[in-house]
Order: sequence, then C-alpha cells, then structure tokens
Amino acid sequence: MKKTFLQQLYALQKISFLLDEKYLEEKVDLLKSMSTLTWKNALQLSEYHDLLLFMAAYPENERIKQLTEQAFQNICRYFKQIKRQDKEYADSGYPSTTMTTRFSHDLLQWMNQFPECALEIDSFETSGTDLNTLLRMTLPALERDETTAGLTNEDLLDALRIKKKERLSFLLNEFSRLDSSPLVKDHLWDELKLWIVIQAKDEAFSRAFNRIPTKEIFYQQDMLKKFDHVALLNQALPSPDKLNSDQRHIVSAVIKKSLILTMRETDPSTYMDENTLRLYHLERGISVAIYGMKANRQLPLQSYIGYTLFKNGFPVAYGGSWVFGRTAMFGLNIFEAFRGGESGYIMCQLLRVYRHVFAIDYFEVEPYQYGRDNPDGIKSGAFWFYYRYGFRPVDKNLKSLAEKEQLKIKSKPAYRTSPDTLLQFTDSNIALPLSGTIPVKLSTLIRKVSNMIVQEFNGNRIEAVETCCKEFIRKAGTNVRFDVDQKNVLADVALLAHALNVSDKNRIDLMLQLIRIKPSDPYLYNQILCQLFP
Repeated sequence: MKKTFLQQLYALQKISFLLDEKYLEEKVDLLKSMSTLTWKNALQLSEYHDLLLFMAAYPENERIKQLTEQAFQNICRYFKQIKRQDKEYADSGYPSTTMTTRFSHDLLQWMNQFPECALEIDSFETSGTDLNTLLRMTLPALERDETTAGLTNEDLLDALRIKKKERLSFLLNEFSRLDSSPLVKDHLWDELKLWIVIQAKDEAFSRAFNRIPTKEIFYQQDMLKKFDHVALLNQALPSPDKLNSDQRHIVSAVIKKSLILTMRETDPSTYMDENTLRLYHLERGISVAIYGMKANRQLPLQSYIGYTLFKNGFPVAYGGSWVFGRTAMFGLNIFEAFRGGESGYIMCQLLRVYRHVFAIDYFEVEPYQYGRDNPDGIKSGAFWFYYRYGFRPVDKNLKSLAEKEQLKIKSKPAYRTSPDTLLQFTDSNIALPLSGTIPVKLSTLIRKVSNMIVQEFNGNRIEAVETCCKEFIRKAGTNVRFDVDQKNVLADVALLAHALNVSDKNRIDLMLQLIRIKPSDPYLYNQILCQLFP
C-alpha cells in the first residue's frame, strides 16, 4: 500500500539532515514519490517546504538538487492554479501568496516600485494616530482645512479624491515630504499603524526562488562541526566580487526580500547604501554580503554594517555588526529552515569577514543572543555555542562560573547546565578577544563626552555642541567646509575631540578625515579610526 504524503514527510524528516551515502537513495525515492502527492494542510506544506529549502542549500549531489528544484516548481504551480487564496497559506513566503504586515515607510516605498509584488492598504489600527493629525503636516496649505472636519481616515481620503488603488502611493508620497527629518518621519509613520497586503506577482518573490546567482554549486558530503576556528578566523579573505550597478541591485533586492518574506526588517537592509555593498565568495558554497547605510541613517561615530550569508545562493543567515575601530558588537540570526546545518562554521566565516575587512581584534555579543528575554536561547544552551568558539563572559565572576561549569560538563557526560545558571550568564556580555589587549570601546568614549558636557557646560548640550564645533574648526583650519551629511558627523567628532583634549595636528587631521569620509565609505572610515585609536 502506497504511503501517504504525511508518512513520507515523517520519513524524509528523519534522514534529511543525515549526510550519509546510505540514505541517498531513500532521499531520492521520497522526493520523487512526494512530488506525485499533495499535502493535506498548511502545516504539512510548511514542514515539507522547510526541508526542501535545507536540502537545496545543502545538496549532496546534482540529483538531490534537481529534485528539490522540481518540488519548488510543483509548489509554485499549485499556488498559481488555485483560484481563491486560502488564508491558511498567507504570510508564508510561498509563490503567488499574500502577506499582511507592517513595514517602515522607506521599505514600503521601495516595495511599491518593485515589479515582483503589488501592495495595497489592508486597514488602519483603531489605536493609531488619525490621518487628520498626520496629513496636517504634509498637505498643501490650501487643502489643510479638510483635516479639521473630524473625518475618519477613509472619509478624509475620499474628500481628497484619492482612488482606492492609489491610496497607499498617496500616503507614501506624502510622508516622503519628511525625508529630511527621517527619525520624525519614522515615528509618525509608525504612529499611523497602517497594515499592508503584499501580493506576490513573480515566483522570484518567494522564499524558494529568492537567491543570488551562483557560478558553482557546493555538494555537501558531510556537516562540518569540528574545525580549527582560530585558523579560520586568521585565514585571509579572497577579494570581493567586482559588482556592476545592475548586479548590486540584484543582490540588494535578494537581501531585502529575504527579510520581507519572513516578516522581518533590519536597518542596514532597509537603508542600505548600495555603493558600500561587498560580496565575498568563501569556502563550502558560502558567500557573504556586507553593506553600510545611507548617510542620514548612520549611527554616531560607529558603523552599523549589515550582512547576509548565502549558502549555494540561498539566504541562510542575516544580522549585523556595530563596528568601531578594532571593536565590534556582533549578532547572529539563522533563518529557521536552515538551523541544524553548519551553524558554528557559518558564524566563524562571518567573524572572519568582519575581522579582516575592518581589522577587528575584539568582538562582543549581547545577552539576548544567548538567553535574555529569549527562552529559545536558554532552551538550546546557546551560551555554550558561543563558548565553544572562544567567547567568554566579560564579567570576571561569571567567567569563573563558566569555567567551573565547563569542567563539570567535561567530567560528567550526562551533566547539563541548569536553566537558572544559563540565565545567570545573561547578566554579562560575552567577548572574543583576538589580541592581547582590549581596544578602546565606543561606550567608554561616550561616557567621557557625557561627563565633559555635565562638568564644563552644566549639561547644556546645545552650548556644548556649538562651542566644540567652533573649537574643532579653528584647530582644523578656517577654510574647512562641510556638506549637510558631514555636518552631522562634525558635532560628534568635535565633542569627542574636546572630551579627549585633542590638540595634536596629526590627530586633528585624522578626525577631519573621519568627518569627510564617514557619510560615504565605512571601510575607509574604520581604517582611519584604527589609526586614531590603535
């Protein structure tokens, strides 16, 4: 008797992560057989789809690769053929399905012009700020009277004669008037609490087909769990790809979609400066894209550099690093379908990229990554995952506690660290020092600036900025000129220069270079920071 789809799904789940030649034929037979059957519900498809994603990113041979591709095409055809969209498949990232969600103004503006999907308004939350209040700030003066009549959001849009299909574009364009004040715009857009329906129009707008082009597939013969992570971190990087403008657009779109299709958003992907995008092709089918942000979205003094890691073209992991000189805060996120693969190797490849591109000597990870307000981190013992690759608690007492726990684990194979102890570890960041000394941290410098403002200016921030900027310009030279983006950096650098009592001409020149370079080139900017704080 032929087995059902569910029975075969269970069988595939048991062996899909086992890379052993003895399971190959069984995997092939299951993939071929399941392609002739149909799942019974959304849960079965979700589990099947995740298995296919994993096997496609970690294929053992060309046959497995072809069969997963055929399965994706079958799923794609299924959703193209059904006449009425079933709600249980919404928010899934499958081809031709819908998502109902909220995103930032900038991301929706990008999506609204993106040909692979169509957007329309779903609803306004009743707790959101009404359009009368918000459009009063953007509408032409002659139309502002419409906002004083106490109309509902829909009635106001009717009064302004905005057609149903054009309403989202209208709102996006109105809020674009606030682009010069991005933080104000973000706040007001968030207060609107607008829900959007996203309809996938092209198969490329799906988790299965959202990939970067790959020249060569790496066929997986084993899962690399044990390796010399120190040697890997010290291994030189290849040169990044030489991407033209079109190629940058393609990679950037895949990065944005990888988050959109999983209902996520990060600042580096949304506010990406495509000119800063670099793509490194590494070993075992791994590629890493790193990218900085547009000038008006950058953080003060440090660089928030995002990353997306690809495995055989599939986006597998995402996150970023907050880089300042030779130090960096680091965060790791692996998409659910790809967990259970080479997680440690993936993390070390990411650390390797940041280490060599930015000359990082010291990484830190915040407690959320291994358990604070994150029950999954406690359940999985994520602290020990980082510990295995050299991360240790910054707090001396917790570092000592971790050493004692490690001895228990080694001496008693059945021993498991208690959830309470794992939670205790989240009272401290963990760090990976790669040299003998700890480089200067941005947090230390910020405290010096704050203390200086209180002690010398009685807490008057406006006076402190004005005085320090004038002082810095006088030291740098009276002919110094800055554009709008550079002026934003000037205030931060000038405060720091005053707090550190910098008067040496060479250091002033380096700080001047920081002001000029930061808006456009995070790579050169950090090189200069490393000279300033060796």
